[in-house]
Amino acid sequence: MLVLGAVLVRAQCDTNGQVTRLSYPSRWLGQTMYYSVYTPPCYDAQTAYPVLYLMHGSNENDGHWLRLGLTDALDNNIRAGVLPPLVVVLPFGNVIANRNRFDTVSWHNVFVSELMPHVEARYSVAQDAAGRAIGGISRGGFWAYQIGLQHPDLFATIGGHSPFFDRYHAPPEHNPLDLALSAPDIAKQRLWLDRGADDYARAGIDLMHARLNERGIPHTYALHPVGEHNNAYWSQHLLDYLVFYAEGLRARPAPTFGAFATNTPAAPTPTPAAQGKTLFVPAAAFPSLQTSVTSGELEALFDGRASRRLVLDQDTAAALRRAGVPIQPARVVAPDQLVRALWQERTAFTLLPLGALSPRLRALWVDDEPVFGQLDHYPFWLASDLPAYAPDRLTRLTVSGVTALARGTLSALDRFGIEHAASGIASYVAQSDFFHVSNEVSFAPTCPQLTPEVLGGATSFCSKRDHFELFRRLGVRVVELSGNHNNDYGYTAYAETFAWYLTNGMHTVGGGRDLSEARQPLRLTHNGNRIGWVSCNVVGPYYALANDDPASAGGVRGGAAPCDWDALAEAFAALKGDTDVRLATFQQREVEDYRPLPEQPAQFRRFAELGAHYVGGTAAHKPQSYAFHGDSVLHYGLGNLFFDQPFWGNVRFFMDTLLIYEGQLLGIELFAGIIEDNVRPRLMTAEERENFLFFIFNQHSDF
Repeated sequence: MLVLGAVLVRAQCDTNGQVTRLSYPSRWLGQTMYYSVYTPPCYDAQTAYPVLYLMHGSNENDGHWLRLGLTDALDNNIRAGVLPPLVVVLPFGNVIANRNRFDTVSWHNVFVSELMPHVEARYSVAQDAAGRAIGGISRGGFWAYQIGLQHPDLFATIGGHSPFFDRYHAPPEHNPLDLALSAPDIAKQRLWLDRGADDYARAGIDLMHARLNERGIPHTYALHPVGEHNNAYWSQHLLDYLVFYAEGLRARPAPTFGAFATNTPAAPTPTPAAQGKTLFVPAAAFPSLQTSVTSGELEALFDGRASRRLVLDQDTAAALRRAGVPIQPARVVAPDQLVRALWQERTAFTLLPLGALSPRLRALWVDDEPVFGQLDHYPFWLASDLPAYAPDRLTRLTVSGVTALARGTLSALDRFGIEHAASGIASYVAQSDFFHVSNEVSFAPTCPQLTPEVLGGATSFCSKRDHFELFRRLGVRVVELSGNHNNDYGYTAYAETFAWYLTNGMHTVGGGRDLSEARQPLRLTHNGNRIGWVSCNVVGPYYALANDDPASAGGVRGGAAPCDWDALAEAFAALKGDTDVRLATFQQREVEDYRPLPEQPAQFRRFAELGAHYVGGTAAHKPQSYAFHGDSVLHYGLGNLFFDQPFWGNVRFFMDTLLIYEGQLLGIELFAGIIEDNVRPRLMTAEERENFLFFIFNQHSDF
């Protein structure tokens, strides 16, 4: 129970809150903007709830706070009476929130002039400063203070969690560090700052603290003895943040829930799955040149307009018509003929219930965005007598190719910065539950200077420790260590880098501090999906490989797992007993070609026969072709993600996003990209993608 003013607030409801993703058309930006909203258990539209606006960090999205555990923290503590029922709004600032723009077309103006009015017209929330709070993480903390200090009439409470402040980030009239000394009426606001002892943004936070003290502005500054600028730190202190905001929000009477007024259990707001909503996803033949369909085309189909491109199976066509959709496809085929029909007509596409997808039918985007983040306005998520889509049973796992923050990429990171490097893919990979990089280079304190300890000679690769922040910004969850350069700067640099991965909550696969650890498969469990992952190195060199033999050259050492087929067979046999979907990624001999080496297909098929549903080559510096072996997907090479090879093929790459649902690999989304400035991977344009897929599928594969 929490005392707010003189009012006791208790959540008298046993259901969970709901998270909904919505959008609005931005007049300032000329594009659709998205945001998510948490409504408390038994949300009542007749009650004016306090509202909390929480900004995400740089290159994150509106799911940032959710991934920190926000929903459970709110549900559990509202039910326990620790927090009052409140509405929480999670805006997605997209590209504009990463730009230092303070003119008409700015995140400040979009937020105040468009987002807030949109939210407050749709939800029953406070319309005054006492009932509103604003806060944010890192870059979001900057915006929370930048907006909040200029609008004490809108926000009585402001929070900054590792907020990124800089004296030159904005002109004085817009810079929070200057507003702390000059903005009127901020003494009446409740202000919070916090950071961990090892936060790289500490200089700006300390300066804000000093300036608020200089002006005599009361505020809370929570300095924790342990913690860095990362999700692990923010997640640890999440409840502290929520209690701070709750104590500043004006109390409102709690809703009178039917369960207590009539002694009859009130029906909870049904979830989409409980409502029987089937998700019909667009898909095409795997080697189709399509990656996306338009929302306009889907809306026309939903309205009953005839299509020359849509091919449906009989079951789906009948289910859509029973659901009231006057669908008019070009063709209707038997369910067992759909894959064949689409492979024959590669300009066609289909709509299928998510669970009916298969790897030979590749999931398509809508308007160049994954469909799963657009369900609030997606027409083909609808009540149906086919199986309902359960979002809590889906896992999105994105696999990428070579990462080597060395050489020219190192220099480009110094020149352009972490935010620029991450900006082209951050919003996409943030939609994945696991983002993988195959990092081939360790972080060394002496980098880029050569030292007597280097094992790779004059061509040894290293990464600067400051550049590790790129992995944090991109939310890397899995680091593959099968590469051949991780020990270039010695075994100590490798061991320290390995420890950093673990400290930052990242999983590793294909490498370890000794041979036994390097060979251990990675096991991931998410949304009920049990995933097993094996990785190894075929080619060496010897010093790159982990070793348990103290008498050998180099002795016991960390490094990559060598590809030993007997050990791999044992690993897959064990994984078959406790995992549903199995992956293999490995380091092959490098080749400057878009087709596999002669020995590669046999090796890839062997992994599939051991039990891998997806086999990816993470050594190729050029993107290579795909194949199938039974139902297993083989991708011979994903290409460079971060590396400085400025040739036509070497700046083009794939990321494969695996869609795993209810224990099955249903299909793959393809992200086709280009590297700019030696350091910034980004999505290809529609024309670039079509040309690139033609090059890979029609000229360099067996399709």
